[in-house]
Amino acid sequence: MNIATFEELLIAAALQPRQQRLLLTFAVAEPEPRSEAAQGLRPRTTLVPVMCVDKQVAELDTFENLADEAQRMGKEWDVLLVTTLSGTASQLPDNEQTDAALRKMIKAIRYGQMERLLAFDRSGDLLQYA
Repeated sequence: MNIATFEELLIAAALQPRQQRLLLTFAVAEPEPRSEAAQGLRPRTTLVPVMCVDKQVAELDTFENLADEAQRMGKEWDVLLVTTLSGTASQLPDNEQTDAALRKMIKAIRYGQMERLLAFDRSGDLLQYA
C-alpha cells in the first residue's frame, strides 16, 4: 500500500496482522549555520525533535485532531515524523520496548537517518526527503 496521507497510514497500521503502536516525534526545522550559505551552498535545514509520544492506532482518528493535541502541549513544531512498532497478534509492544524504540527514533532523527520514517508537514501532507 502506498501511503500518501496520515489517514492512510492509520488504515495501513490497523490492517496489519500484528498490533501496531505508532511512534510520533514532533520536530522543528532549524537552518544550519550561515557559513554554508555564505560559501554559495544552498542552505540546509536540520530537524530537531521537540516532543515525542506513542499512540495506539485506535487512539488516533485524524491528523487534525493529533495536531490540535500537539498544539495544547505548547511547543512549536514544523514536521511530524512517524514510524510503527509491532507487537504480536494479540498484544501491543510493552512500555520498555516502546521507550527504547522512541529513544532510537530520536537518535536517528538527530543523525539524519530518517529513511524508515514518514514525515508530514503541519497540514498533514506527506513530505519527501531531498
